[in-house]
Amino acid sequence: MSMTGFGRGERHAEEISVTVEARTVNHRFLDLHTRCPGRFLSWEPRIRGIVRDTVRRGKVDLHVNVREWGKLGAGMRVDDELLRSFLAEAKRIREEHGVGGEVTLRDLLAVPDLFEAAPVRDDPAEILWPVAEGAVRDALDMLGRSRAEEGDRMRRVLRESIGRLADLAAELRALTAENKEQAAARFRERIAALAAGAGVDPVRLHQEAAILLDRLDITEECERLASHLAAVDALFRSPGDAVGKRFDFLVQEIFRELNTAGNKSAHAGVSALVVDAKAELEKVREQIQNIE
Repeated sequence: MSMTGFGRGERHAEEISVTVEARTVNHRFLDLHTRCPGRFLSWEPRIRGIVRDTVRRGKVDLHVNVREWGKLGAGMRVDDELLRSFLAEAKRIREEHGVGGEVTLRDLLAVPDLFEAAPVRDDPAEILWPVAEGAVRDALDMLGRSRAEEGDRMRRVLRESIGRLADLAAELRALTAENKEQAAARFRERIAALAAGAGVDPVRLHQEAAILLDRLDITEECERLASHLAAVDALFRSPGDAVGKRFDFLVQEIFRELNTAGNKSAHAGVSALVVDAKAELEKVREQIQNIE
């Protein structure tokens, strides 16, 4: 499953239209951002719960847009205390200062906070939540399909790269014996040259050579490399599981084994194979950054 995708959902009711857009990009964890209109902020916790049930990893931006063409249960209410105070002050000013004119409705409409919206029935956010929930689920369904399509493409690319890595690892393993024999031949030549010198203990030289040869053997690295590649192959048979972090960890381990094998060996063939494998592994590393 790719971490990149887009989804859109739209639902309508008698007094409202809800449109939801969801976009996702790659992220190490689940980074969720939701935006709802001020009157419907109570939807956000529910929406976040639905998203968490659907998306396990990635940065998610989900935007809810609401269009209203009804009252949605709201009415207007006059602050009677403020109105009495305003009219009393207006009367006092006329009487004390001789200011003419009567207070009009236009004057009252200009008074801050004199009129305020007040619900005349249940909270519209609660009443209309089923509409919003439907739009959210539609958007996430579309998002899931787009992420799955991109995931299928990435799966094909990754399987090809992992197949090439497996072939290179097999070639590397086939060179382990030759690598060891080549190193041993070089040590024998150097031991013979050193043994000809005065004061050199041949037995000690052979012991040191045996230790160094063992350190230059890449058999264990090749075995661990094969094991890691087998574990990666198993990830392709894990439908529905979030495998991105596991994949990333295995790629790091594969790189570590390749790097160690390249550093330990002086065999030209081994070095060339390690370079090719690292180049292929870098392609894999780029791809898996976007896998859930």
